[in-house]
Amino acid sequence: MAKTKKKRYSGIELLRIISMLLIVAAHLSQRGNWSWNNDNEGYSLNWALMNWIICFGQVGVAIFFCITGYFSYSSKNYNWRRIFTVWRPAIFYSLAFLVLAIVLKMPDAELSFPLNIRIMKSVFPVTMNAYWFVSSYIVLSILMPYLKGFLDSLDFKKIFKLILIMALVSIVPNMISYVFAGISTSIFSFPSAIFYAIVGYSINRFQDKISRIGSVRLVVLSGIGFLLYLACSLAIRFASTRLNYSYLSNAILIDTMCLPCMLSSVPLVVVFSRLKFVSKFINYVASLTFGVYLVHSNVYVVSYIWEQNDFLRTFVASHFSFAHFLLYFSLTVFLVYGLSSVVEAVRKFIVSKTVSLTSKIRSVQDNI
Repeated sequence: MAKTKKKRYSGIELLRIISMLLIVAAHLSQRGNWSWNNDNEGYSLNWALMNWIICFGQVGVAIFFCITGYFSYSSKNYNWRRIFTVWRPAIFYSLAFLVLAIVLKMPDAELSFPLNIRIMKSVFPVTMNAYWFVSSYIVLSILMPYLKGFLDSLDFKKIFKLILIMALVSIVPNMISYVFAGISTSIFSFPSAIFYAIVGYSINRFQDKISRIGSVRLVVLSGIGFLLYLACSLAIRFASTRLNYSYLSNAILIDTMCLPCMLSSVPLVVVFSRLKFVSKFINYVASLTFGVYLVHSNVYVVSYIWEQNDFLRTFVASHFSFAHFLLYFSLTVFLVYGLSSVVEAVRKFIVSKTVSLTSKIRSVQDNI
C-alpha cells in the first residue's frame, strides 16, 4: 500500500518566517550605522524603538530552537544527514562571500600567512563559530536523539520541574550578577538551545494539557513579554544615565535565557502550533529562512554593506521623524529579508537542477 504523505501544517512555518523577520530587524538595529552610536545624543523615539527591537533577535532564536524540539517529539527515526543540510549551505555561503570579498579587495580578505580570523571563520564556518546559531543548532541536532530518549522516560510533572529549574538557575544568578557587577554568570551553564528544545518538545507532547490555556491568554502573555523588554530597556537606560549606575548593562536583555525572552517566545510557539492550515506558499518561503540568516549575517556582507558603506543609509535615517523612521525601518527589514530569500531561492534551484541532472547522467550510464 502506498504511504500517505503527512500534511505539513503551515502554522509553525508561518512562525518560522516571523521569527526570521524579528532576527533581521534585530540585526539591523544592532549593526546599523545609527547616529546615536557615534554621538552622545539625548533620548528620542527612534533610539527607543531601536533599543527595543534589538532584543527581538533573541526571541526569534528561542522560537527556532523551540520549533526544533517541537518536531523532534514526533520524529521516530533520527536521520544524521539532517546535519549536512545545515552544514552544506553554511559552507557554501561562507566560501562564496569570501571569494567575492577577495575579488572586491575588502579589508580582512587579503590572503596571507597566517590567515586572519575572518578568513578562517569563512573557511571553517561551523567549527570556528562564524554563525553561532548554526554551530549551536548542529550541536543540538547531535544531542537531540539522546535528549529525546531521556525526555520520553519522564512524565509531565518531572519535565515541568526540569524546565522550571533550568529557567530559575539561568535567570536569577544572571540578573544578580548583571545588576551588581555588570557581568554574566550562572551557577550551572545550560545552553539555551537545549532549554528551548525541551520546551518545544513538551509543547508537542503535552498538547492536551496545554490546550486548557486559551490562545488569547497566550498572546497577551507574549505581549507582556515584549512590553517587559521595552520597560526594562528604558529603565536600564535611565539608571545608567540619570542615576550614574554604570554597572547595570543593557546586555541583561540580550540573552535568550532572560525572563522577557521566555515570556515572549514560548506562548507564540503554542499559539501557532494550533493553526492547522496548509499553504504551499508559506511552506516554501519558510524553507528559505535558513538561507536568509546565512546571507544577511555573513561577516563580509555585514562589513561591506551594513557597516563600511552604509548602503542602507541608516545614519541619515536616524534623524527622520518617528513615522518616517518607522516606515523606513519596516521597508528595510522586508528588503533585506526579500533579497536574501531570492539569493537562497536561486541557490536551491541550482542545487536541485544539478542533483536532477547528475541522477539522469547516472541513470543513462547504468543503462549503457
